[in-house]
Order: sequence, then structure tokens, then C-alpha cells
Amino acid sequence: MAKPPQESDGSSGTKREARDIIRLVAFGVALVLLIAFIIGNSATVKVHFVFFETRASLIWVILISAVLGLLVDRLIIALGKRRKARR
Repeated sequence: MAKPPQESDGSSGTKREARDIIRLVAFGVALVLLIAFIIGNSATVKVHFVFFETRASLIWVILISAVLGLLVDRLIIALGKRRKARR
């Protein structure tokens, strides 16, 4: 069951809303830039891995890199929260 909103002076709620709006705008700008970058780079490229190499569309290389970067970011944040919780 959801908790009802708590009454307060409004200052912390306003700061939080502003922070959420800034995060959404930053995410939107990053997404638009990522999409523009993908559209501008649709050539096929050679990708070198540790043990092999392959040819792939640059779009897929960029998307996979972005997803892996996001996963690593979330993992680091989760580990930081876990470390703080232990203290």
C-alpha cells in the first residue's frame, strides 16, 4: 500500500522535484545525442575483441557499448549503496 505524502515546509520536495527534472532533461539530451550519433555513423566497421575480430554495423557497436556502459554504471552505483549500507 502506498504511503500518503507527508506534510512539510515544501523546501525539500521542491529541491527533489527540481533534481528529478534536471535528471530527466539530461537523460533526454543524452538520448537525442546518442540517436543523432547513431544516425550519422551507420557504416560497417571492423571490431577487434581480445581473441577475435568481426565486422559489424557501427550502429550496433554504439548501442551495445551504450548498454554495457549503462549496466556498468548501475553496477557501480549498486555496489556503492551496498557498501554504505554495511557501515
